[in-house]
Amino acid sequence: MAIIIQVLSTGLAVGSIYALVALGVIVIYRAANVVNFAQGDFAMVAAFALAISATAWHLSYWIAFLFAIIVMVILGILFELGVYYPLRNRSFLPVIISTIGASILFQNLALSLFG
Repeated sequence: MAIIIQVLSTGLAVGSIYALVALGVIVIYRAANVVNFAQGDFAMVAAFALAISATAWHLSYWIAFLFAIIVMVILGILFELGVYYPLRNRSFLPVIISTIGASILFQNLALSLFG
């Protein structure tokens, strides 16, 4: 019985994360009229920030959670200023290409830092 409760709670947690990422994609699309292909990589950066601050730095879960939120706010501001804002008067294609490039950048940074 305990394994069923654990599997159900894990499924709900993972499903909630997927739902939040999908909601973020919809909000970004409605606001900018462009799909952000780096949206999933933002979730990856938040997960790495939480995991590193909780395990390597031995912070409590809630402090690590707040740290991950702060990292995401800073990354979001930098992404807005570096990717979206310079291309605000362009068509949708350069913005899509820049979000794909940012996605590749985030993935390769994570791969080079964490293997």
